[in-house]
Amino acid sequence: MRTLVIPDIHNHLTSADRWIAEFPADRILFLGDYFDSFDDTAEIAEATARWLKASLRQPNRIHLWGNHDLAYAFPMNRHLRCSGFSEEKEVLISTILTGQDWDQLKLFHAEGETLFTHAGLDPTIFAHPIDGITVPRLESLCQKAMTNAREGLRDPVLDLSGLTWLRWWEMTVLEEFNQVVGHTPDPKIRIRRSGDRFNAGLDTFGHYVGMLEGTQFSYIDTRSKRAYPIA
Repeated sequence: MRTLVIPDIHNHLTSADRWIAEFPADRILFLGDYFDSFDDTAEIAEATARWLKASLRQPNRIHLWGNHDLAYAFPMNRHLRCSGFSEEKEVLISTILTGQDWDQLKLFHAEGETLFTHAGLDPTIFAHPIDGITVPRLESLCQKAMTNAREGLRDPVLDLSGLTWLRWWEMTVLEEFNQVVGHTPDPKIRIRRSGDRFNAGLDTFGHYVGMLEGTQFSYIDTRSKRAYPIA
């Protein structure tokens, strides 16, 4: 099973479609942040919403939430607002993406010992981090977070140290999982290691995407097409 990992798109739909064509995979995993870019317009947001709606219909694609997406899914929750949000864009997006569409997005995806989120997982979001990080514990937290998002409440999973906002330099390398994230932009690929585990930051202005094949994760230079396995 080959999974192509595409970080933050921010309206760059042509690039995403090109990478899907250039790097064949069985499955496509998007790390979130489909919306908002510098000097974009409501019309650009509308095009992105139509692209996302079509992408959500593809059975071999997994879509994660980014902080720039939650604000449009739950516009009444002002705790989720971030730079780039506008009510004009929200109105157009809401005519295209329904609640059923938004419900298909996930806050995380675990593949074996690799955890994919938009921004990264910090153990402090758990009430008892010493108990360890497991997929069921994370699922329970995320279900509660989405309920709070719908009800207009603040939640630590979606706050500044949470899965959609954590900064790269605040991430620790976990004992339980490797982590692959986007969110914090840098033109260079970032890898942080501790023992047999690693964190990988893929938000590189389109310079790199990721590929998970079995248990092997590699980052791919989108210009040279060269893959670099992380041992």
